[in-house]
Amino acid sequence: MDIKGNNYIGILACKLRPFKNIVWFLCLFLIFEFIWKLCVHQGDDERILLALGRDLTSYTEGMNRWTAEAVYRVVHDLFGYRDFKIINGCTLYFENSIPVDIIWGCTGLKQLFMFTFILAFYFGPVKKKLWYIPASLAILLLINILRLAIILVIIREPFPEWFIPVNEWYNNCKWANTKERYLKFYEDWFNVFHRDVFVWIYYDGVIFVLWLIWEEKIHKTYLKLIRKRN
Repeated sequence: MDIKGNNYIGILACKLRPFKNIVWFLCLFLIFEFIWKLCVHQGDDERILLALGRDLTSYTEGMNRWTAEAVYRVVHDLFGYRDFKIINGCTLYFENSIPVDIIWGCTGLKQLFMFTFILAFYFGPVKKKLWYIPASLAILLLINILRLAIILVIIREPFPEWFIPVNEWYNNCKWANTKERYLKFYEDWFNVFHRDVFVWIYYDGVIFVLWLIWEEKIHKTYLKLIRKRN
């Protein structure tokens, strides 16, 4: 490579240096997503959790029940919705609404592993990671419970009429005045929040903010102390 090429690489490296940390965060995010898609799969039923071909569904049942019970307490006791019910330990519903089964995908399990992976391989003092990671996981669990509680309150009432043409376009389906089609559209209304809106808030919002707190308040402070000592 000639001198001009080396100079160009050097200039480019200098320009990218301020973005080094955010680039590494995004790389870790994408690496985890790749590993997860490679190793973890759902069976024909979304309830099934397969990791490297092994069925681990039974190991998630305790967390499913804990999450369902926590969501029930928030909606029934904290929010005060007395018509909110829980049956079989994992099924939540309002009267005259669709029932929602809490399965492993609802527990935030993937996000817990993701954040642990990112922080474990990110810059910063190991001793501080030993308390920051568990504290952040607790925050993620609490926010996930609140996320599910809010979604269930939203779908307490049937979907609005304007959702029918939107859903016909978005999911490429046709509305018909039948019980089966009504329930299908009701499930789609639930999934707008469960799989779309709140998933992105959870990923791009909470996980990013927790990383940002680590970067700005802990990692950079640690670097400043190291420079002062030197």
